[in-house]
Amino acid sequence: MSTFRIKEFAKLAGVTVRALHHYDRLGLLRAAHRSEGGYRLYCHDDLGRLERILVLRYLGLSLREIGDLLRVPGDSGKDSLAATLTRQQAVLRARRIGLDRMIQAIQRAQARVVSDAEPEWLLYQTILKEIQMQEAQNWTEKYFSAEGVEALRARRISWTPELQTEIHSKWQALYLDIQSALDHGASPDSAEGRALVARWMRLFDEFTLGNPELSAGVQRLYQDESNWPDDEQVDKWKENRASAAQRDFIHAAIAACLRHG
Repeated sequence: MSTFRIKEFAKLAGVTVRALHHYDRLGLLRAAHRSEGGYRLYCHDDLGRLERILVLRYLGLSLREIGDLLRVPGDSGKDSLAATLTRQQAVLRARRIGLDRMIQAIQRAQARVVSDAEPEWLLYQTILKEIQMQEAQNWTEKYFSAEGVEALRARRISWTPELQTEIHSKWQALYLDIQSALDHGASPDSAEGRALVARWMRLFDEFTLGNPELSAGVQRLYQDESNWPDDEQVDKWKENRASAAQRDFIHAAIAACLRHG
């Protein structure tokens, strides 16, 4: 059986030694063998695993997601991979649609520059809005199944700025009422707690429309807040959502509702 020292393996695979060390630390790819001197020795099976990691990374999966996928054994792993590839295919299709929209925005801006129909700053603003929308879609859609991505795209079309403003105001009012309940020591397992849960669920359904795939994706998105990217759009999301204490209260109230049926 042929084996390779780490520099040879890195050259063969087209990656850096530093990347191999990083994958080793994360448990994604550990050398199958060691030399008598303790050096890592990689084999062709390791190359196959590395190629799988690189492909999944290119398709947009995080290293944590790749690790979870690689740990699934046997046929279950194949099923999980198939589902992941289907989901990423839908994400990439949506990304292509977004890129086409950006190209169209640039073309419209070019035409306006020639005609001097609008001030320059407004042309840049038009393109920037398309870029920001595309960036937001790129990372959020990975939390949704293929069916969820389709539902999400359809919901975005019908989600008007007026509706966004209206729903935002309702959420902010709900957060204030939850904080009031916390301030005066209301129990999550109380009539007040149950009423707040009912409002929370109604507002959640305002976006998901009761679609289970859309609901599951939104829940996965917010459960993974610690891995959200660091940018201005995400900062606005975090500023406008419930505090940790408010979310804990609602989760406890939901659990109480489930216990009582």
